[in-house]
Amino acid sequence: MAEKIIHSFEAGRRGKPDELDTSIANLISAHLLKTNPNARFDLRTTGTFKNDNPYVRVSGEISDFLLKQNLEAELSKIILNRYNWVNLTNVKPEDFQVEFNLKPQSYDLASNEGVGDSGIPIAVAYRNTPNRLPWERHLAVEIRDILDYALHNSGKLPEQITKLSKIKQLNGLSADGKISVEALYEGAKLDSLTKITIAAEQKETLSVEELRDKTHKIISSYLTHLEHKYNLSFGKPIIDINGIGAWIGGGWEVDDGSREAKPYRDGFSSYGVQEDSFSGEDPTKPSSTGTYIARHIAVQVVGNNLADFARVALSYTIGKEEVGLNITTNNTGRISQTHLEENIKLNLSLKVNDAIPRFDLKNHELYEQIVKDSDYFHNSTLPWNAVRPLEIK
Repeated sequence: MAEKIIHSFEAGRRGKPDELDTSIANLISAHLLKTNPNARFDLRTTGTFKNDNPYVRVSGEISDFLLKQNLEAELSKIILNRYNWVNLTNVKPEDFQVEFNLKPQSYDLASNEGVGDSGIPIAVAYRNTPNRLPWERHLAVEIRDILDYALHNSGKLPEQITKLSKIKQLNGLSADGKISVEALYEGAKLDSLTKITIAAEQKETLSVEELRDKTHKIISSYLTHLEHKYNLSFGKPIIDINGIGAWIGGGWEVDDGSREAKPYRDGFSSYGVQEDSFSGEDPTKPSSTGTYIARHIAVQVVGNNLADFARVALSYTIGKEEVGLNITTNNTGRISQTHLEENIKLNLSLKVNDAIPRFDLKNHELYEQIVKDSDYFHNSTLPWNAVRPLEIK
């Protein structure tokens, strides 16, 4: 019998300070790439309240040729629009302060196509799960999206959720919050869900009792639907909703944010990832592009029925072309580890520079789509999540 291991994932709602700062960093990234596809950048965004008004500080490094273009007014508008959309507010520019402290990268560095850092990005994929994602990640993001859908649609729930739960409305939500899901695996097979924890900011018009009752029914009915669809059992997870009581008031008004505060929200944290948060980084960075490559490889392994599970780790060293590759399958592989790794190298380039055009990573619309999805791996149409046939020798 295989030992059991617990994996977890936390999905921040779009109004959670760290999540909001992350989306702002990616929207700035999109604008920089739209201005010049060869832009280099490593951005830091931190949001808070100052003198009773929203205050955002944008720092980091960008290509020196971008600093000469006076982009601050355009970027400030992008940031304000995102804040107002997320929070359903109408803050005016005069009541919204953005401070820029951007330092230049030299033209030579900004124009060179080399990998910008060392790193060991890691990603995973499972067979017979939605989008080949770990169950904990799929469910955390799905539950987050259900709550955010209700917020931005006047309390109305997605049609499928209403059909499953018989609940049409969940009124009175605010934008802050997070959803954490813990799952227990035996080897590469799900044993059970152990806990689902929800923290949802609410207005005074929504009682904590109503929030708990409706949300519990929504989650339970959705889990039952997935159990039937995928012919499995989630067990009886603890579902904890606003466990310490009503949560009135959140966002930047009560907590500062940073796109770097929760690096695990970008990758597959409980599978051994130690990379930086890659939101707000240009495509030459291995933390981001390397993770896309690792995820793409993992998806190919399970999508081509070479294993039921794949954990892919890549190793990049600054100034070196060689890329290390390690694939483990939790003993579900159809071919040996050595054979598998050799075939992946024959079929797919591991180099960041090759992945940039393959995934169209200089396309600003891709960053905008990521912000819309608020997740890098949940959308099966994003290029690194798509399956392609492999030629196995």
